[in-house]
Amino acid sequence: METYTVIKKGASIQHCLNIPPEFINEDLEITIKPVRYGGMVREKIESIFEKHENTKPFESISDPVKWQKGIRSDW
Repeated sequence: METYTVIKKGASIQHCLNIPPEFINEDLEITIKPVRYGGMVREKIESIFEKHENTKPFESISDPVKWQKGIRSDW
């Protein structure tokens, strides 16, 4: 993936970006690159559910809040 880096004064880009006041007179390094989308995520998920329509992946979760907290504690 190709990226571009430019050095600009904060004041010169303030009209299009929210620049903190302490950066207005500073040289800022800006890197630009194209966004890579994962493709047709919705279609892929729908296809999986269609192939496995009798599967209910979340039915074993009796307490969703407890389950989410457990998942988050792994991070």
